Amino acid sequence: MMDSTTILLVIVPLVLGLVFHAVKFMRFIGFVAGGGRRPAARNAQPDAHLSFDERVAERLRELERNRN
Repeated sequence: MMDSTTILLVIVPLVLGLVFHAVKFMRFIGFVAGGGRRPAARNAQPDAHLSFDERVAERLRELERNRN
C-alpha cells in the first residue's frame, strides 16, 4: 500500500501534468479551428450591433442624403 508521501510526490504531479497538457491541447485545437479569430472579425464593422433591417434603413438614409 502507498503512503501519503508517495502519493504527494508521484501521483499528484502526474495527474496535474496530464490535466495541464490536456488543457493546452484543447486550446491548440481551438486555435487551429479558428476559435479566436471569429469575434474580432464581427466587431470590425461599426454597425455590427444593428439588425439587418436597421442597417438597410441607415444605408438608404445615407444614399438619400448624398443624392440631395
